Order: sequence, then C-alpha cells, then structure tokens
Amino acid sequence: MIVPISLLFLFLSFVPFSYSATCDFENEVASMSWMVKGDVLQINFEHKNLTENRWASIAFGNGPGMINLESIIFSRDDNNVITTNTGFTPKKKKVVVDDVSYVTVRNVQLKGDLLRITVTRPLGPAGPRDFSLDQCVNWIVVPGGALSNGKFKKHHGQIYFVKDVCAAKCTAQRMMRVLSNRIH
Repeated sequence: MIVPISLLFLFLSFVPFSYSATCDFENEVASMSWMVKGDVLQINFEHKNLTENRWASIAFGNGPGMINLESIIFSRDDNNVITTNTGFTPKKKKVVVDDVSYVTVRNVQLKGDLLRITVTRPLGPAGPRDFSLDQCVNWIVVPGGALSNGKFKKHHGQIYFVKDVCAAKCTAQRMMRVLSNRIH
C-alpha cells in the first residue's frame, strides 16, 4: 500500500516524540535545566547577577497570569547568605511563603554575583497545597526584586515564560540519548 506523503506528515504530526520535551532554559540573566530520576525532580538554576538583598524565583502553573503559581524563591541577604523558600501567589503582586520549604537544597555556589543552586522536590504532589509537576505546566523565571527586612518586594523587569514544560519527560535516559546523538 502506498501512502501519500501528505497523509504521512499529517499522521506524524499527531505522534508525540519524546525528544521534543523542553528540559532547559537560558537567557542573558538566568539559566536552568531539570531532570527526573525516579520520582524526584532535580532543578539546576543559575542567576548571573544576584546581588545583595535581592531575590529571584522559578514559578510553576497555568495562571491566569501571575496568579495561583507555586514558587521556589532564592534570596541573598546583605551577609551573602543564600536562602531558599517555597510559596505561592494567591493573587497578583502577592506571594505567601510556606512555613517550611518543600524543596531540598543539594548544592549552592556563590561566586561574586553568580548564583548556582541545585534543588530537588518530588515530581508528584508536594508541599502544603500538594502541587504536582508530573503534568505539563508553564514555568516562569522571575529575575527578581528587592529583599527588605526579610520580605520579598515586588519584582521588576521582564519575566520569562517556558510554556508547557513536561518535566516527567526529562529523564536521565533521555538526557543520555540526547548526549550520545550529539557525539555522532
């Protein structure tokens, strides 16, 4: 049976390809990559200019806008201490910080104003709102705002959307296939 090429392309457009998953992000301010091992999501985050008394965050969710997002917030105080919090945005211009952070910090490096940090969290439901990243959601990089007396002030500047991130597809096996394909 001979299938017309147009029908073949139409069919292929509906087939999900595992290599189409987005597993990293980079711009002039920040970069990050993520990978799942078992049921644990590991996020490597880098902020290229996190100065004293500033914060930056990664937010997750489908909004609308900046409402109803889960957040991982990285802050640097005036003593160069890096703190990691989790929280959520019940409404625009407001973040509620969790009493206990539900991410685990695996590595922190601060060289000048360059922050590199690795955190892990369950891929499935976690934290006081049982927020899960096992389904595709938008990820938002917020380059930051001021930190004053331990309070996160409003962010300013552009935010960056990474649309429909399917973190569950970013597995160690997939990453090895991508790397081996680059070698050949």
